[in-house]
Amino acid sequence: MSTPNNGTSLDLIRKIKSLPANKQRALIAMLRKQGVDLSALEAIGPRPHTEGEPVQLSFAQQRLWFLAQLDGTSAYYNIPMAMRLSGPLDRPALLRALEAIVQRHEALRTRFVERDGVPYQEIGDGRDFTVGEEELTDPAELPSICEREAVTPFDLARDSLIRVRLLRESERAHVLLVTMHHSVSDGWSLGVFFREMVALYEAFHAGDPSPLAPLPLQYADYAHWQRQWLVDEVQDRQLGYWTRQLDGVDPRLPLPADRTRPAVKTYEGAHERFHLPAELLRQLKALAERHDVTLYMTLLSVYALLLHRYSEQTDIAIGTPVANRQRIESEGLIGFFANTLVMRADLSGDPSFTDLLGRVKDVALQAFSHQDVPFEAVVDALQLERSLSHSPLFQVAFVLQEAHTDREVRLGDLDVSLIEFDFDITKFDATLDLRETPDGLIGAFEYNTGLFDRETVRRFVRHYTALLHAVVAAPQERLSRLSTLDAEERRQVLAEWNETPAAEPVERCLHSWFEQVAERSPDAVAVRFEDRCLSYGELNARANRLARHLRGLGVGPDVLVALCLPRSEHLVVAVL
Repeated sequence: MSTPNNGTSLDLIRKIKSLPANKQRALIAMLRKQGVDLSALEAIGPRPHTEGEPVQLSFAQQRLWFLAQLDGTSAYYNIPMAMRLSGPLDRPALLRALEAIVQRHEALRTRFVERDGVPYQEIGDGRDFTVGEEELTDPAELPSICEREAVTPFDLARDSLIRVRLLRESERAHVLLVTMHHSVSDGWSLGVFFREMVALYEAFHAGDPSPLAPLPLQYADYAHWQRQWLVDEVQDRQLGYWTRQLDGVDPRLPLPADRTRPAVKTYEGAHERFHLPAELLRQLKALAERHDVTLYMTLLSVYALLLHRYSEQTDIAIGTPVANRQRIESEGLIGFFANTLVMRADLSGDPSFTDLLGRVKDVALQAFSHQDVPFEAVVDALQLERSLSHSPLFQVAFVLQEAHTDREVRLGDLDVSLIEFDFDITKFDATLDLRETPDGLIGAFEYNTGLFDRETVRRFVRHYTALLHAVVAAPQERLSRLSTLDAEERRQVLAEWNETPAAEPVERCLHSWFEQVAERSPDAVAVRFEDRCLSYGELNARANRLARHLRGLGVGPDVLVALCLPRSEHLVVAVL
């Protein structure tokens, strides 16, 4: 329910602000000499407000609005949450709590209107917010209901961008479905929503007024501040770092896909869930502590190593989300603050894993200290050639979420717990999502089903797990010597695959074997050259077409044909 906040510690900011003025100045001067980024000390103030004056979008909102114009109405950027309410529900108190949250946060009363081709925030009064209520006659249908609700799109110009449904299974069993659009919310916001709903419900159920203090500002204030902040010296310093750091980055990552990449990016996805035991987590934390890095940096380094093995690239770009809530004023707000950072991992020279850890640490610390710069501004500044087939700057992402302590809450006689369900939309080729728990690491490998089969992704998970064990056992080893094979796969490679009895007639020709594979798996990748791929079906069709042309020229058995081609997919077509 939260996005990692990996930047300057809010606890440090609170400590500085609690000191007397003279001690504040001395501590700030010392920290700045040490290179600590203290931009989070700059307060966000209320925006100048004139009745009827349009409110600018934040950079992140503007990008989602632009994508909505390209994709039309879609559910790609929905943020769903489902809660089970067990016990005697005070329905009026719950409805009043939900209405109070919408009134409290302007973001939840916002639509996006266009004036002369420019989008603006239109903040309403929230009177159109309603909670849909219905009977849940068949509990077995709940997973499909949750999924249908999650993939129902919003119209950014017309709809309320928060949608709530209350399903009644019985007097003592209800399910609350909450869906928000990413343009007005993020992972951290879900946590804010959940905590405020709990506090307000308890107060209203007891007949008390709202216990929540007034908000110091609203999301529109942040959007205005962001536009004013990212100019001149700040832009040169903050944005300059990213343009230097990501100069020449290649967003394409040739992973071993089961199908060729389509000309236009698709968003259909699935999740492969797995669990890493508590003992392995303990060993990884001990490794991180010995080398003065975080668990996040350790797990990210192993992920970069896995991608290096698959792609054979030594320059790996990995996206990672951050909460971007470095300023105290933003902690309690619902809105789209989350940002995306690009971690560029350098695996050149076959370093040891500990050396890779040091490289990743340096990159991560610099990235977190420049996390205020919107991803959208970085993409614009780099002037990248846009492609409809893949995302800019990176194709894979990594997330490490903090342990959750609020997944189950007791409200008097009412138990509230989160319901896990798959939301099968993915924005990238693959995303490794890990969550720390007392029982170990809970993982989900989210992947694009247009590129990968489930069995392929299960192999990814096995190889990542094997590398985690390998780096714990021998962190000083060079990367090339760390094995991706677990015991079962090693036995399969060394023993099973070496049992090669000739079950087919030996006189069968190579092209016959190939055609059998092409018929069985026509969409599997057969040849990859630079950024181009041929599936087995395409390769077979091209080879047959060339063969018919040669036969038309009189070529037959035992006639030599000279080939003069560079190494490319065309050479493979000609040889076949």
